[in-house]
Amino acid sequence: MKKISLVALFAALVMSVNATDIWTGDQHVSWDGGVQIQAAQFADAVAGQKIVVSFNGASDGIEFKVMNQFFDHLAGSREAAWISGDGAFEQFLTPAAVDSLKAYGLEIIGANFNCTNVALEDGKAELKDGYTVWTGFFWADDWNTLELYRDGYCNVDFNYATALRIYSEAGRTNYVINIKENWEEGGHIADKGQMTDGDGYAELLLTEDLRNRLANANHWMIQFNKEDGTPFNVTDIVLVGNFPSDISNTEVESKAVKFFENGQLVIIKNGVKYNALGAQL
Repeated sequence: MKKISLVALFAALVMSVNATDIWTGDQHVSWDGGVQIQAAQFADAVAGQKIVVSFNGASDGIEFKVMNQFFDHLAGSREAAWISGDGAFEQFLTPAAVDSLKAYGLEIIGANFNCTNVALEDGKAELKDGYTVWTGFFWADDWNTLELYRDGYCNVDFNYATALRIYSEAGRTNYVINIKENWEEGGHIADKGQMTDGDGYAELLLTEDLRNRLANANHWMIQFNKEDGTPFNVTDIVLVGNFPSDISNTEVESKAVKFFENGQLVIIKNGVKYNALGAQL
């Protein structure tokens, strides 16, 4: 069962007042068809908010897809996001997710569940510094694995990334992290033994080999084990580095043209192509 901290629970109770229903109905979702929500419904969305999907009768998983030409997975969404029975699933929004939702809208799909409501709610007041690959609350207990689609990091120019930070509420350092791209022997990328501990995060300094491994992985599988301590929430996966600032967020929103090309966000400003971080293509 998913857990959240007391602080997160209190924040959720306070901020649940600020919720906007963006879809209401009673629709069975299968691979033959999901719930589609147009881009206009996300006009006021901001990074840190969360999409809350209410469901019943679930027996498999849930996926969030952008309604572009390729129906890419929403940046920052989880692979192997299993749901069952009746409940609600929260998908927190990264900056890249907000951009794609505003441009294309959203499809919520899966093998088998009934969707009854989709709301856009306040979530996190601010995100960590750096490029947010994923944000949310993931419960780390006995060998739990957070699996992330590559859409969360495929727009990053890893040449500028210096470290990967994994934030948590563990409050200690004696726990396991394994970063993998698959379960095969050669799929291991890095582990906690290669990381240093900062204020609320474990940091992996990136060598050229690690940059290439992370950038080219089909997905990230980040495995946790609490060891002898208590379970805890993982809250953010962030790349930090000396990223260029050729395009500010304000300029991107007001003057640039954005679209997806080969599954990557491309920005055109003054006739020049840039990636999502402002690096010229």
